[in-house]
Parts: sequence; structure tokens; C-alpha cells
Amino acid sequence: MSPAARRERAGQPAFAEQWHAQVTAVVEVLVADGKLDAAEWSRALGVELDRRSAEGAPDTDETYYAAFLNVLERMLDEARMAGTEDVTRRESDWRQAYLSTPHGQPVALKG
Repeated sequence: MSPAARRERAGQPAFAEQWHAQVTAVVEVLVADGKLDAAEWSRALGVELDRRSAEGAPDTDETYYAAFLNVLERMLDEARMAGTEDVTRRESDWRQAYLSTPHGQPVALKG
């Protein structure tokens, strides 16, 4: 598959929003690394999409990726892949890096 084919579908971008691509990539990496079971992921996403559909949510990319993110957050929380303290510390590290980075420069964590 060519890079252009991965970035577009029917002449349109494959993802309507950057975060759609990002959350998809996170799941793909977690599955590839064995941190998430692909079958369990698929079942959980299907259940969430069915629930949203039953509640009358429209069949849109936004609904799909909101479900995608919700399932990812729930599965990560259930797996406790990172402790609350770790998450809080890392969030603080990113905030400090963001606030100390000059405008227009890439944000990078130190150490």
C-alpha cells in the first residue's frame, strides 16, 4: 500500500482529526507490544459502538473515535498499565516542558 493510500480514502484524508490518527496509533502499538489483546479490544469496541448506537448516537467518525478513545481509556484504567502517581508525574513533566519551550519549537521531555 502506498503512503498516499494510507493517508487518504476516496480522495479524502483517512482521519478527519489528528487525534483520531493518534488514538488509533496508540492502540496499534499497544496491541503490537502485547499490552492489549486484539480480540478483547475488538469485542470491547463493538460493545461500546452498539451501546452508542442503541442510545441514538449518529454513525459518524466522531462517534466512532469517541467510542475508540473511551474503550482505550477504560482498558488502560482496568489494566493499570501506569499507576496514578506515574501518570500525574508524567503529566507534570509534559506541562513543565510545554511551558518552558519557546513558541514554535518542538516540546521535548528532559531525561
